[in-house]
Amino acid sequence: MVDSLKDVQDIVAGILADADAEATRIVAEAEAYAESAAARAREQAALIAREAKAKADVQIASIEAEARAKAQLERRKRSLQLQEGLERDILAKAKGRLAAMMAEPAYKSVLRAWIAEAALGLSVDAALVNASMDELGLIDDGLLRAAEEDAFAASGKRTRLVKLEGDPLTGQGINLMAEGGKLAYDNRVATRLERNRSDIRRIMYDALHTEAGV
Repeated sequence: MVDSLKDVQDIVAGILADADAEATRIVAEAEAYAESAAARAREQAALIAREAKAKADVQIASIEAEARAKAQLERRKRSLQLQEGLERDILAKAKGRLAAMMAEPAYKSVLRAWIAEAALGLSVDAALVNASMDELGLIDDGLLRAAEEDAFAASGKRTRLVKLEGDPLTGQGINLMAEGGKLAYDNRVATRLERNRSDIRRIMYDALHTEAGV
């Protein structure tokens, strides 16, 4: 009877020992799994963080590039506005200065030069000379003959010049029209300034960039 009881106790003890070992193993596996899961979670979190940072870096770089492009565009826009404003101011002052010159005795020499220049450009045998109302009063036969000689001296071709009466120009300057009206050379102030606009812009551009130290 005693031996049978001991056998039962040994069996129970063995079962309990096996159960304890199994419990220990299960706990160890659970802890290992938990640690592995935590490590995977940390790795995933780090990956997400790296991807988020890379994405953020790309977004930041894109925003900075866009800001630089906008700033450059704004500088260009303001520079063009400044140049356009200066150009208008220069042209307005040039027109004002030339208009004031009409009251000066030397202005007849200016008209002579403009007429000769137009005769050279037109290069015909005969042309009608037109001007504004105020300037027509300054153009006489002597001035026309002098302009003819100037054009001949420069080109070797004679152009007979005759003042056009009764239909003055609007705007300061000279206009020459070949007989028959098919050809004309516009040498009015506005047209002369327009022809020289590229030179005005170049001079202005050089002056602005020299002042800016570029």
